[in-house]
Amino acid sequence: MQMFDLFNQIRGLFEFNNVRCIVRDKKFMEYDYCFLKSVNRTYKYMSLKTKIHRLPIEDCVTMVQIRLRENRRILYNFDVKLDGCKFLRDRSNVVANWLYQIFEPFSNMNHTCPYNHDIVLEKVPVQYVNKLIQTVIPDGRYYINSTWIVGGVTRTDFLIYFTKA
Repeated sequence: MQMFDLFNQIRGLFEFNNVRCIVRDKKFMEYDYCFLKSVNRTYKYMSLKTKIHRLPIEDCVTMVQIRLRENRRILYNFDVKLDGCKFLRDRSNVVANWLYQIFEPFSNMNHTCPYNHDIVLEKVPVQYVNKLIQTVIPDGRYYINSTWIVGGVTRTDFLIYFTKA
């Protein structure tokens, strides 16, 4: 049992703290829901569903930043700006691909543009995310801010606050 405890201390544990979905253009889209839910002490998940009013989406630029909550940068590489449609074709950006792998099994964003449907991210469990990030990100309190630009206009920001300890 002591060896197991030591192993968990070295690897760290991930926990969702908050999620925020901010709509910048309500004529373009809304969120049907955006929340974290604790089912019990060991099972917490994140879900969101958009309602996009102007389909199809044929171009999308995504900017992603991962920050310590104390406003310090982790690595300059964790500021990513990319063409979302192109990324879904070739997945050539390492940081973006790592983030995408976290959410892909729980999302309907599994094809390239055009998107003719709403975007859903359903029940992303904290345990799954923990397995993917525990050896990549050092301990600390973080947030991920992703800004989505469609048609040259900022449409939404999606923020995830989390702790890795």
